Amino acid sequence: MVTTLKDGGKIRIYSFGNASSPKRPMHVATLHLPQPHDHRTLLELTTTTGPFLACPPADAPFAVAPNARVHVFTLHHDPTARRGRWQLACLVVHNRTLVQYVDAYQEEVGAVDVRWEGWGPQGTRLFVLAMGFQWLR
Repeated sequence: MVTTLKDGGKIRIYSFGNASSPKRPMHVATLHLPQPHDHRTLLELTTTTGPFLACPPADAPFAVAPNARVHVFTLHHDPTARRGRWQLACLVVHNRTLVQYVDAYQEEVGAVDVRWEGWGPQGTRLFVLAMGFQWLR
């Protein structure tokens, strides 16, 4: 997965499961973010998630199923009229929302381009934050 600020923000999803080229990532989908309000520019888009374990130990006190994981995208918008007063938001996305595009990929069709209305409202939750924060690692 790669994020880009282009055109108001996009999430590009890749797969490494191509039998014809197993070491080369294959672009399977582009998911568009919602358009910023007038007079706002998306200046930063980052993503955070916990570590993925292929086979968690049976005695692990905490383990999360891969389809139950979430990705948190942090968006920083800057009002173009008042530089320096950022608006911070978090977009929470289930891993299964992203993986469905990998599972549905058809090489003869190519990568799908999905507008916000086609994936975001039903597959995400958006929180506007009043103050900044820092992820603990």
